[in-house]
Amino acid sequence: MHNCNIKILPLLLFLISVSLPFYGSISAEEPAEQRLEQDVPFLDTYMHRIQFDFGIGYAIGKQNLMTETGPAWLINSAINSGTTGQPAAIPLGEGDENDYFPIRTRLMYSYGDRFDVSYYRNNVVRKFSRNTSPSVLFAFPGNSTYATSLFEGTRLLRYHYDQRLYDFGYYHRWTKDFRAGPIIGYQSVHESLTATYGSYTLRNSSAGTDPSLTTWANAGDVKLNYHLNGLVFGLGLKWDVLDFLRIKYQLYFMERSGTFEAAGPQLVNFRDINDAESVDLAGIYQSGRASDSGMMHRVEAEFRYCRLSATIGMEREDWTRTYSEFYGFQTGPLTNISQKSMNLGLGERSTKSKGYRTEFYVTLGMAFHLGDVNASRPEPSRIDPVTTPTETEKPEEPQEPEVTPDEVGEYLDKLYDTVKDEFNRKGIALEELENSFRALGFKMEKVKDEASGNTKEIVATIDGDLSFDTGSAKLTQKALQLIDQVAQGLVDNPDTVAKVHGHTDSVGAYRSNKILSLRRAEAVKNAMVERKGIAPARIIEVQGFADDRKLVNTMGPEAKNRRVEIRISYQK
Repeated sequence: MHNCNIKILPLLLFLISVSLPFYGSISAEEPAEQRLEQDVPFLDTYMHRIQFDFGIGYAIGKQNLMTETGPAWLINSAINSGTTGQPAAIPLGEGDENDYFPIRTRLMYSYGDRFDVSYYRNNVVRKFSRNTSPSVLFAFPGNSTYATSLFEGTRLLRYHYDQRLYDFGYYHRWTKDFRAGPIIGYQSVHESLTATYGSYTLRNSSAGTDPSLTTWANAGDVKLNYHLNGLVFGLGLKWDVLDFLRIKYQLYFMERSGTFEAAGPQLVNFRDINDAESVDLAGIYQSGRASDSGMMHRVEAEFRYCRLSATIGMEREDWTRTYSEFYGFQTGPLTNISQKSMNLGLGERSTKSKGYRTEFYVTLGMAFHLGDVNASRPEPSRIDPVTTPTETEKPEEPQEPEVTPDEVGEYLDKLYDTVKDEFNRKGIALEELENSFRALGFKMEKVKDEASGNTKEIVATIDGDLSFDTGSAKLTQKALQLIDQVAQGLVDNPDTVAKVHGHTDSVGAYRSNKILSLRRAEAVKNAMVERKGIAPARIIEVQGFADDRKLVNTMGPEAKNRRVEIRISYQK
């Protein structure tokens, strides 16, 4: 029952991760303007991103050849002891860990930062000297024929590991900076090892035949090749800690299986009681089917700047290997050698072995972007003022008496005072000047007629950095509070109209800035209409000027140039 629960857990996690986006979509009841956009353009412009990463890692791990040899040889030698007369070989631990330097590559396509298709490759070739390579030692108990001794069972000389992973991830946007969703993919692993089996036996002096005969294998390179593949599934997370820093985490559950084969020579030496030595050659052949079941974790910190990126990461992989089929046989004079396997490989098939790999790595990346979201939008232009029916369509009405400049100035001054008093009522700190006042992220100013000195227009300026995220047209909560106070001034003074103008600095493409400034102006207009009930006809103009009307004449970044203006004038 316990094992069954372990098998079901990954499936439950995967089903939960798949269902989360659908649950979120049906349970989200917030107003449409507050919902998160799922597809977010890269660099605020492009929907498609193709990225290539290349780097190197440092890994520490242990191969199954090291962990499976001890238990399998113990069982095989015990089974064979009845026919060979040799006692069972007792393993003295596992082979040592070994380190290596993998080469890592990744090719990724992403649409709107929501759908990711990735190809990962991790490739390493590591050669060991015979003196420093990992090995497995055995104790050989004596009996009436064989002397007690220690011997080396397996030594790893070369390790080649080539892992390829293809995955598809759906990353649902849960908050402005956090995405999570399911991953499914396909993994292919090719593992090639070169090993030598350097075991020996020694007859004791009381043996009935060939007393004091020593037999050992001191050389030989057996090639083992594993070809395993299978599906993976799991969960992925993305967290934008800063504008330039993203933390990523992927969890994979792996089930891979395939074939293996091994073949190679083994040099056998014989020495008798008279120290006469002879040499012979034996062969080892194996094949069968193996399966790996395990998990892999990947944690990355990715630093981005425009098209360039640098990633620091850690990857941990753990798996358990089993054999559903194992066939092995040897040729040549191996009678007195403790054998790795015979016939059906009962030792290998009846045991499980664990392998693992922990890798730290650094990669550099280059991205290419496609699909300019602004290309399909028409050039922003001035929105025509909303007009009322012509005089010929309406019955004639008595003309209103003409309003004097003094009356216009007094009316606008009243609106100015209304907004300022609202700021004071809310306890917001103000910096008051002769014809203007400032608050954090906000300024309201009277524009005077030069001839009469009367107020002819009120300009409310909202700081773009405080009101919007970089490259976004979504208003912050602080911006909405400021807009509400200005809009309330229009509500309380109905004989007014407003123009909304968006502005940017000179950083970035002019066309993109033109569209962004218009989108921000439209967002302010919509907030005034929807939150305070301002009649759309009173917003007589909405325009985006990009950097055409800079307050500070510079081509670099400048906060004063990034703003939205609400220009209020009198209209009966």
